[in-house]
Amino acid sequence: MNNKNVTPNKQEKIVLYFMKLLITAFFSGIIYYSWLVYYNPNLPTPFFRLGNYLMGVLIVAVYISFVKVYGGFLVGTSPVWDLIFSQIIAVGFLQGICYVVFSLLSYKLLPVWPFVGMFVIFSVIAAGWCYLTDHFYFKIHKPKRTIVVFGNVDSYRSLKGIKSMDKRFTVLETVNCEQIPLNDLFRNIKKVDAVFLCGVPSDYRNEVVKFCIANGKVAYVKPKISDTIIRGGRTIQLLNVPVYRCRRSDAGLIYLVVKRFFDIVLSLIAIIISLPFTVATAIAVKAYDGGPVFYKQVRLTTNGKTFELIKFRSMIQNAEKDGVARLASEGDSRITPVGKFIRATRLDELPQLFNILKGDMSFVGPRPERPEIAAQYEKDIPEFALRLQVKAGLTGYAQVYGKYNTPPYDKVQMDLMYVANQSLLEDFKLMLMTFKVMFVPTSTEGVDASQTTAKIEKEEAGE
Repeated sequence: MNNKNVTPNKQEKIVLYFMKLLITAFFSGIIYYSWLVYYNPNLPTPFFRLGNYLMGVLIVAVYISFVKVYGGFLVGTSPVWDLIFSQIIAVGFLQGICYVVFSLLSYKLLPVWPFVGMFVIFSVIAAGWCYLTDHFYFKIHKPKRTIVVFGNVDSYRSLKGIKSMDKRFTVLETVNCEQIPLNDLFRNIKKVDAVFLCGVPSDYRNEVVKFCIANGKVAYVKPKISDTIIRGGRTIQLLNVPVYRCRRSDAGLIYLVVKRFFDIVLSLIAIIISLPFTVATAIAVKAYDGGPVFYKQVRLTTNGKTFELIKFRSMIQNAEKDGVARLASEGDSRITPVGKFIRATRLDELPQLFNILKGDMSFVGPRPERPEIAAQYEKDIPEFALRLQVKAGLTGYAQVYGKYNTPPYDKVQMDLMYVANQSLLEDFKLMLMTFKVMFVPTSTEGVDASQTTAKIEKEEAGE
């Protein structure tokens, strides 16, 4: 193999860093200027040099923190609409926090309209910045000529979406690893820029990855569940050898106590704030067909314990009168008009705040599954039960980074990533990300109509 020293174009990286610095300086500079000229002079005790410097640092830190959480700088990775949405949310949090801080320092509620006006202007500028930066990125980064290598039909299904990412990848060849010898694949890889690997046996995959690195090609590898578990292990030195120590979740007592404290406090606050929406939703559900307002289901939580999850009813009465547990499919006729609205706006989830207050669930954790459907999943994915190492949650990795119809195998991987990375900071980040997901309609798409239960019928290899 010939070694190639391939480095990214430094000029391109400098330009992108400059674009990020420009938008950060613009937003932070405008707010800082308004602080210096208008808000600070009117404080009961105005700040001087050091105080003003600290305020400037706070403004920049808040913007960068939120824009990183929501991925507002992921140019080339996220679609333009997602970049714009992320930037607008980050700007909204920046404006809101600055309004609260400025009001507290002024000992009074300040007029909100200047902040609303700035938010509207900032949103328009953020949209323009995202569009121009994305256009620039793909002007200088041509689509990577790509080969997709899969191990079975299910793994190929999960990579079908790559063909819609035509700005980033041009798929020249899609091959089954069982049908192409390594040497033939290596010859083909030399003619492209990138390789996608999914569901490929470990020994085959390892050889391809090493070949790509040695020849300056990019390898995109979809990990297996075992990879996710190992990556979540702790690295230790044993007999002078680096070893991954993998074991069952052992979250510390302090973390669990603090997490439970925040669950109680935040659920109480959320119940009070959402009370008008809760009442309105209950009236709408009852008025539609006169049926029950709430829908209760037995769900699983830590170590397989069961509890009754409460939701606003979004389906017709007796939706499962035949006794078969079904997932909601795309265009499901069982969902009522009111149900479609409350599912799209997540209002059907509000009663679960009482589950959190009671201690059945947490705000963050793997979504609780029905025992019948969990049993079906475990037949094909035995690792599905490993999600139950921690308490079930209202939101989590699978809800933030996946969708309702994300394949079960992928959801298990996401949930195990959370199990391996539990922390208060991670919980806080996922809660912030959930705020963004609430406004993304595609995250509530139902499963394929043929998937009436947890089991997915196998597609023929020809597809």
